[in-house]
Amino acid sequence: MNLYVIRHGETNMGKNEIIATENEPLNNTGKQQAITIGKQLNQLDIDLAYCSPIERAKHTLELLNLDASIPTVIEERLRERNMGIYQKVPFKDIEWKLFWSYNSDLKYTELESMKSVYKRVSDFLDELKFQNSNMNVLLVSHGGICRAIDWYFNGINDSLFTCENCKIYQYTISSDFLLT
Repeated sequence: MNLYVIRHGETNMGKNEIIATENEPLNNTGKQQAITIGKQLNQLDIDLAYCSPIERAKHTLELLNLDASIPTVIEERLRERNMGIYQKVPFKDIEWKLFWSYNSDLKYTELESMKSVYKRVSDFLDELKFQNSNMNVLLVSHGGICRAIDWYFNGINDSLFTCENCKIYQYTISSDFLLT
């Protein structure tokens, strides 16, 4: 299976380095990013798309203008991490690397832990790889989810994987991977 992962288009809060609220919409740049990357995605023979239920991800999916015959599933487990009291907090006011660390719940207690995010994402990916093993699958989601997906394929580590808006990240699940 080829897994294509993209983070939603740019938002004003993201552009201004502020932790977004759940209802933060795409800005004009984000809309254009989605339209542009949609042209590339339409060359990839996508069989199935999953999308976060948060509006900016759903709007990105809509703007991708995928073939109408591609089934689309809104998947709760692709929802961005619950930021709790950290919504609207400037990036500069937190310890960024610790905030996104697998062990960040030690300091950021009023925030969904990345351990919890990783668990729900890895459970979803485990299901996905067995149900759709011969398909090309697109996931439209968020930065924290992209980090968890990268950990799933490359191991949990302290490096700060940064997922750019509307960039395609590709992962391949081979038959060897399915046996593990």
